[in-house]
Amino acid sequence: MVEVEKSSVVTVRLSKRNLRRVEAVQALENVDRSTLFKEFIEDGLRDRVVRLYAKGKLSAGRGAEILGISLREFLELLERECVAVNWDSEGVKEYLKSKYGE
Repeated sequence: MVEVEKSSVVTVRLSKRNLRRVEAVQALENVDRSTLFKEFIEDGLRDRVVRLYAKGKLSAGRGAEILGISLREFLELLERECVAVNWDSEGVKEYLKSKYGE
């Protein structure tokens, strides 16, 4: 059985300038506003979590957990973003566990 995630309604106030910018991207990509905002949120969360990891504010395991991806996927994301991986003993254990199921 596939589990469906429930949605919440959130109201956001935008300046006229930001709304025009969103509408410009919306027109270029030919997508509805809701889809565009969801993509903005995903992109922004991913970027923010990568920055927090780079600053040492969270572990790779916690970053993967926040983004809802595997540790391996998170490490690949760090590599794509050219962020150095901090290999402490816990990080190595987490990686090996995710890669080899140990």
